[in-house]
Amino acid sequence: MLWFWFSLAAFFFLALSAVVDKFLLTKTRLRPTSFAFLIAFGGAILSLVILFFDIDLKLLPPFWLSLLIGGGSLFFSLYFMFLAVTRGEVSKVNPLIVSLTPAFVFLMSFFTGLDLIVGTKLLGVLLIAVAGYFLARAGTPKTRLHYQAWIFVLLAALFFGLANVFSKIVYDNLPFFEAFFGLRWMCLIVAALFVLVFGKIKELKEIFHTPKSDSGATFKYAAVVMIIGQTAGVLGVVLQQYAIKLGNVILVSALNGTQFFFLLILVLWLAKFFPKVLAEDVSRKSFLKKFIWSAVLFIGIALIII
Repeated sequence: MLWFWFSLAAFFFLALSAVVDKFLLTKTRLRPTSFAFLIAFGGAILSLVILFFDIDLKLLPPFWLSLLIGGGSLFFSLYFMFLAVTRGEVSKVNPLIVSLTPAFVFLMSFFTGLDLIVGTKLLGVLLIAVAGYFLARAGTPKTRLHYQAWIFVLLAALFFGLANVFSKIVYDNLPFFEAFFGLRWMCLIVAALFVLVFGKIKELKEIFHTPKSDSGATFKYAAVVMIIGQTAGVLGVVLQQYAIKLGNVILVSALNGTQFFFLLILVLWLAKFFPKVLAEDVSRKSFLKKFIWSAVLFIGIALIII
């Protein structure tokens, strides 16, 4: 059951990171490309710490193709997720992505030889996916996602699914430190190639530009907020990767749905104390719908851990 608790902790930090990402992408000059590259770069640099614990680490370990697909998919999942976040409410985009990801993982598992789940656990996965979808639709009609946002959501979920599946393959065949190191650097390599090939280098220069808006003291601390968000993101990713190492990749991916519960709490808290930070629908009717579907989501979670 350790994988379960590591997963919950991971998805709390990822929910916190998602809220910070929304703030940075809408209140600063950060763009999806530069933000995704920054995360890939930070993850690769962090992985260098592993060298102090494993001096025999192979720079190009076996299963390099799975490493390439897993690491590259992680970059593109972040990239498309950020594109979707800039076009919709984070309380809708995030649940859609995390509810669709296990569905993609389940489908891809048929072709990768990973252990499948059946019976009540499969029902739990389906309940989480359905609950995530309806949670994302809660609120007024004007907050519904545009078709472009839907495309980016689907692409983000697809690449997150690929990243999870191939990460599991790597972790099943390599030591944890070696697998983590390889995935982080493959992610950075793909990110660098993407930036170079598509001429996005100039966007990287805008990472530390002055925020678009100076309304409110919060915007003056964008750099501090970025550090908090990235620290939460790194903790979330590390804990999630370790949970994948310990448990079933489908179950860990299904628990992505808990992000919405944590996200809902954070959004409500910000709406009450810092209303200018995020523009989210937190009306009573919307909250009731979100609460009901959150209950369905947790029924799904209960089923997968039986």
